[in-house]
Amino acid sequence: MYRFYGDVVVFDTTFNTNQYDLTFAPMLGVNNHGQTIVLVCAFFSKETTKLFIWMFEEFKKAMPGGEPKTIITDQDAAMTRAISIAFPTTFHRLCIWHITSKFSVKLPHSAYKEYWREFQKAIWDTNNKDEFDAKWNSMVTKAGLTDHLWLSSMFDLRESWVPTYARHFFAAGMSSSQRAEGSHGFFKQYISRRNSLMDFIIQFERALSHQFQKELVADHVDAFEVAQCILPMPMNKQMATLYTRTMFQKFEQELIQSTTCFLELKTEDAYKVVFNVSERKNWETRVAEGIYVKDSDHAL
Repeated sequence: MYRFYGDVVVFDTTFNTNQYDLTFAPMLGVNNHGQTIVLVCAFFSKETTKLFIWMFEEFKKAMPGGEPKTIITDQDAAMTRAISIAFPTTFHRLCIWHITSKFSVKLPHSAYKEYWREFQKAIWDTNNKDEFDAKWNSMVTKAGLTDHLWLSSMFDLRESWVPTYARHFFAAGMSSSQRAEGSHGFFKQYISRRNSLMDFIIQFERALSHQFQKELVADHVDAFEVAQCILPMPMNKQMATLYTRTMFQKFEQELIQSTTCFLELKTEDAYKVVFNVSERKNWETRVAEGIYVKDSDHAL
């Protein structure tokens, strides 16, 4: 699995499991069906840099291809140091959910209430780094928080968590470790604080078998069922045969969203026709089949 889906992994240490009070720390990935997969796991008695380095080094020995391209974690100082040592070429992305959820706690109540929406827009809706920096600095100045230590530290770390800074690193659609936290419900079906280590091994094997079965079911659906296309475009139909169903649905939604724009067409005599695609009539069929209909009033 790691050979195919190891570009980006999520590492989580928030799940306490067995009767020895050891921390269960899985490293997770995403397969071609968008399903969460367990790549490795470890038990920690303490969350120290030394133990994290040990795990990561063992991980590299076991996995084909060495270290991942991207790893997503929460803000843990010991983990951060270990990643920089064991995975020096890996992009370490901080969980954006953990950071944004702290704004309500770290900021003064009045500043949070007045400026939180602006912070959200700066974080999620900026197109480039300069735009984000300008909006952030403007808000901090307006809010009178230029000397706020936590905000300053988050700005210094912006390359590790702000989407516009991290978009050039592949992350399989993830910007947080919530996929790991969402998997806790899955683990709880098989693992409890009553488990001994031997119990854990037996139950964990069952969990992995369940995971593998879900992947086989999805493979079967893709092999014998053709996804229905909403847009009758040749490209859309071709992608339906290449992508898994889950990934095709994501692709098609992106394609649909990209059509809500204005098109400008020029005829040979320089006559212009401008129309809003969101108000189109049968435009999908005409464009898909290459049909350009001319009459006295319209070029398309």
